Amino acid sequence: MGRRGSNTFRRNDLIRAVRGAKDSGVDVSGVDVIVAPDGSVTFRVLGPKAATETSTEVMSAKEWDREIEKLKAKKDR
Repeated sequence: MGRRGSNTFRRNDLIRAVRGAKDSGVDVSGVDVIVAPDGSVTFRVLGPKAATETSTEVMSAKEWDREIEKLKAKKDR
């Protein structure tokens, strides 16, 4: 019996992760593959709300950006 290559192993693990998410009722909208420096691989299966932002989150991010710009302006003086 031949040895499996690491790419085949990762592909099969990814397929298993996506199937598990679908079986649990998650509509898969994307997958993140994270490879750590030690070579370990983590699959993050994303659902349909992964990329959506609420208006309060957007406003909060804009407020942070404004405050950071104010601090940078004070620092440059």
